[in-house]
Amino acid sequence: MASARPRPLFLVYLLALALLWSNAYLLLANHPDNYIGDEHSYLRMAEGNFDVPVTHRYRVVVPLLAGGVARGLYGITQFISASGRPPFGVSFFLINGLLLAGAGLYLFRTARAHGAAVGPALIGMGAVMTSGAATYVTGLALVDSAVVLAVVVLYYALTVRSQPLLLAVVLLGPLLKESFALFLPLVLLFGGFVPLWQRLLVVLGAAGLVLGVHALVDAYAPPPAVDSLINALDHTQNIVSNLRWLLAPRGLFICSGVYGLFNLVLLAGLWGGRTAIRQWLPRLAWKLAAGWLAVVLAHMLLSGEMSRMLLLAAPVVSTAVALILDRHPLFGGLRELLAGTAAPEKQA
Repeated sequence: MASARPRPLFLVYLLALALLWSNAYLLLANHPDNYIGDEHSYLRMAEGNFDVPVTHRYRVVVPLLAGGVARGLYGITQFISASGRPPFGVSFFLINGLLLAGAGLYLFRTARAHGAAVGPALIGMGAVMTSGAATYVTGLALVDSAVVLAVVVLYYALTVRSQPLLLAVVLLGPLLKESFALFLPLVLLFGGFVPLWQRLLVVLGAAGLVLGVHALVDAYAPPPAVDSLINALDHTQNIVSNLRWLLAPRGLFICSGVYGLFNLVLLAGLWGGRTAIRQWLPRLAWKLAAGWLAVVLAHMLLSGEMSRMLLLAAPVVSTAVALILDRHPLFGGLRELLAGTAAPEKQA
């Protein structure tokens, strides 16, 4: 029944949240007092202080939400016992967890839209929700969760050809993080189900929204004029050093650890020759997937933390894992188990 559809999806959302919660909470509870550089900026923004490096100061959505939640929690706890300051770390944990669980829900829906069965689609989602990078951005005072949600929704919109979702995420995505704009060429290439004038109009709207937020933040806390130039030069210089790091054994090892042992599923998908590979790869929409991974690589080369940017590849990784488990001959036994058709175990 159509009316029952929201309930299973809500359960998928709760599962994604549960997969994130424990590991991220462990990271939050054992977080050292000396926050990493990015966290210092976002915590200050949550407190209302926008005198932070230009790289961070315009990513206002998550810090403002976390600031509001922290003050709300602080007001409640004052009725119980006096505490020193609002719990900003906890509020970032809550906001990041709720947002990234939303990304998990759309990862599941994306895999289903590509033809994966429910069980493999849930496992594909789990590959991302249990990854070290997902734990990292949930448990720390960072803003990547909102960006990951935006890019996952964008991938889903391009997959199911949803005009409202596509236009909405293109409008709001650049406001979450400026580098979201690197995905816009894919909107032009693969968003042909939406008239070109509408796509261009919403891109202009997004640019106007970003410029408006920049103007408001600068009016509240004027930045040094040289900061923008230094920031642009720093990101340009990152390309060469990041490429060397990525191609070095240590860089390859760290990046391969983002999705952990689920990398073995991806490698298994390439086993068995053309016949086995053709069982799942054509369903992946490989042209969009290849373009997507190219954009993720651009993010990695421009970023100061490459392994975290691999989380932007979540839609491709999750869907590929789901399709391999659902279609590749190597995992036939798992499919029988998930379908409940495996023979019962003999009791000793």
